[in-house]
Amino acid sequence: MWPFSPNPFKSLNDLREEYDYVIVGGGTAGCVLANRLSANPEHTVLLIERGPVVDSWMSRVPLLSASLDGSPFATKIQSVTDLVTGRPVDIFQGNGLGGGTLINSMFYTRGPAGQYDAWERNGAEGWGSKALLPYFTKSENAQYEANPRAHGTKGEWTNRHNAGFFYSNFQRSADVSEALGFPHNPDMNDPDNCPIGWSRMPVTREASGYRLSTARAFLSPDVLATRHANLHVCPNTIVERLVLEKEGNDLVARSVIIGPTDVKGGDRITKQVRVRGEVVLCAGAFGSPQTLLLSGIGPAEHLKEVGIPVLKDLPVGEGLQDHFGVFSQYFSPLHESLMRLRHQPLYFIVQFFQYLLFGTGALLAPVVQMAIFACTALLDVRGVPSNEKPPDVNTVPDIEIMPLAYARGLAEKDKTRGGFSFLTALLTPESQGTVRLSSADPRATPKIDLNYLSSPSDRERIRHGLRLTMRIVEKFNEKGDALQPAEALRAEDDEALDAHIKDQGTSVYHYASSCAIGRVVGNDLMVKGTRNVRVADASVFPEVPAAHTQAPVVAVAEKCADMVLGTKIESL
Repeated sequence: MWPFSPNPFKSLNDLREEYDYVIVGGGTAGCVLANRLSANPEHTVLLIERGPVVDSWMSRVPLLSASLDGSPFATKIQSVTDLVTGRPVDIFQGNGLGGGTLINSMFYTRGPAGQYDAWERNGAEGWGSKALLPYFTKSENAQYEANPRAHGTKGEWTNRHNAGFFYSNFQRSADVSEALGFPHNPDMNDPDNCPIGWSRMPVTREASGYRLSTARAFLSPDVLATRHANLHVCPNTIVERLVLEKEGNDLVARSVIIGPTDVKGGDRITKQVRVRGEVVLCAGAFGSPQTLLLSGIGPAEHLKEVGIPVLKDLPVGEGLQDHFGVFSQYFSPLHESLMRLRHQPLYFIVQFFQYLLFGTGALLAPVVQMAIFACTALLDVRGVPSNEKPPDVNTVPDIEIMPLAYARGLAEKDKTRGGFSFLTALLTPESQGTVRLSSADPRATPKIDLNYLSSPSDRERIRHGLRLTMRIVEKFNEKGDALQPAEALRAEDDEALDAHIKDQGTSVYHYASSCAIGRVVGNDLMVKGTRNVRVADASVFPEVPAAHTQAPVVAVAEKCADMVLGTKIESL
């Protein structure tokens, strides 16, 4: 725990009886909202986080903190058995203040303007690309040459490019992309640029080389120390439910019932905290719907099944989406792979001291440094651009191909060679899953059905993306040391592609849309039928953005803060 005096981190017994604003979830969005809502010292703000406060040296090192399985900074749960993979899918969430920004790959990608504009055309007024741009730039500190109309340079949250490609295979991937007709996009986050092509991946990282989570960016020691009187952070705590009362035609949250995350020895210690203003749920695509369901807001039939009184019948937990990815894995020379860190201890020691002394090297997490974005509607039957209709700035890519400087499976076990792989991800799925309660116990893991590729269009498009990946590898092998297949495609008929999808399919960890705008919340993020309960996290997206989601989530939090602060507490 950080050394603060006075200490802003509170136990249940230290909390006030009432707060103006209660934020449920101290993840990517919650840290931003806590900063913005507490900027006025007259506002009392309580931030409730189910995980611990994490700020160790290891949590700051990009590569070490992004190693998910077995990580102290990640919580692993599993979905129900997925029909595509034939097995439960591993789900990882950040465990601690900062949420997913503690463990992700730090990519700062906003997503294509055309998708946000489509949201607005379909009824999400105020969520188009022009309306959202100020909320992207507000907190941004872009440390690279960029269009000043599209980027901020004075915000708390720094993003930058790696200095050159760490492995030559990334440059080869870029060269191959251009040879196939995918031009270089110098800034994937500039809405004036066509989003189809290859681009470097900006990362949220400090100049020192440390990971810049939203906890470090927005709830720094200085912020917490100067606001200790009006901003309280309560870690290792969950909200068991909201206490809602009927007032006219609306539900109003009068208080929240909170308790420790872990209950030992049968003890059930709870505290009821009154809410003077608003409750904002920022617990993510699983936690926010779970809290609403436990509070009696959700599908009536489901709530009755688990014995929760129905206060408002809404499709909470429906519409869940994620980016589904498929690995194609190869053997590569060991010097072209991060697996060298594991197989050559001396090399790890050299890289460790290079990072420690200079803030450079492999521990900066150069697992992915560039990506290729494609639109399957513009590809021919072999998976390459057809040139019949060129893309423009409004085109929405539906496939992202990420070269990775490692591989799992066979390549991981071979200590004489390295691994290099391509992750082909479907960015605009039509398929939708669900989040349901497994019981009325607030500490029970919810029942999550990701329902990948249930739409025939999704299956066809991921096949098409894999054909493009095969073309990339073919070109790749013409330009240097050949990649030898490990778990890789050797044929491209539908049967072979489907078998590969089943074997190598995985989550890309971008869970979204389970409390979507238009279905569960309004354009103001207020839960329908309530007067003072909002949701501000990835669950509100009308559909999962065609991007890595941390930047869009921060924009949602910034926009929500403006909405909340524009509502007088006295009027609630």
